[in-house]
Amino acid sequence: MNLRGVIPVLTTPFHADASIDESSLRSEIDFCIASGAAGLCAPAFGSEYYKLSDAERWRVAEVVVQHSAHRVPILVNTGSPSIRSTVDFSRYAESLGADGVMVVAPRVVPLGIAELIVFFGEVCRSIKIPVMLQDADFQGAGLPVRLFVDLAERCPNFQFVKLENVLPGERCLEIIKQSGGKVKVLYGWGGVRLFDGLAHGACGIMPGPALTGVFAHIFKLYDGGEAGEAKNWFYRILPFLVFALEHLELLIQMEKRVLMRCGAIVSDRLREPTLHLDTAYQQQVEELVANVVAALAELPQTTSV
Repeated sequence: MNLRGVIPVLTTPFHADASIDESSLRSEIDFCIASGAAGLCAPAFGSEYYKLSDAERWRVAEVVVQHSAHRVPILVNTGSPSIRSTVDFSRYAESLGADGVMVVAPRVVPLGIAELIVFFGEVCRSIKIPVMLQDADFQGAGLPVRLFVDLAERCPNFQFVKLENVLPGERCLEIIKQSGGKVKVLYGWGGVRLFDGLAHGACGIMPGPALTGVFAHIFKLYDGGEAGEAKNWFYRILPFLVFALEHLELLIQMEKRVLMRCGAIVSDRLREPTLHLDTAYQQQVEELVANVVAALAELPQTTSV
């Protein structure tokens, strides 16, 4: 699986009764692909997967794989604190036709390196499709580079790492170098560290879906030697990202609001519990959303919504 560019993590749209809106989910998939997504991922943190039942997670995976119809590669987030449940979901994702799985390191009861090698080794050996490790240590330095290298040596299908750590650039370089290029690195954290990733050899980013078109345009400009113009576009959406990344629930709220304004989903509802903002914050959100919707409208037709 060759990933280069923007691989958005889909939101999970909901009806008024908080049930999953599958029609809007399909529309969101079409929106992202039309906007230039190089792949799609669900159901992950940005999908509110922590509020979904196991049956709902499996159903979201089914909808995403089937509706995408091999137009772009699909990563299914199958991670859980249990090897058994992670393996079961990973095998199901493979049976659906997913192109790979993403698995977050267990955090409910944190484990040592030896235990993590056992955990991810079991997952990798249970399937044939590529495996991505999500290093979601949002406030820390993340897992040691040696872990990724050891897994790559033991498991040929361990091929990707998603970094969501503080100042991940040097670790990105070391992962690529020490693995001999076997492990490719993508950045998460909403896309705000895009140019850190590009400077340190990352092959892509995994932001929310709303700004897929802008990020895809930035990659096109950067790869075409127009780094200055790419940064100009990035600076246009940076205020949105900085504010949204104050809290995961805020990021999902703002992503959904942009998607709704663009006609990709019907409602910006989140499942409870979620943040409820006061009037001043709501006004700030509205201004930031309006700015990025305007930016999306100005994209060249090749990556427009």
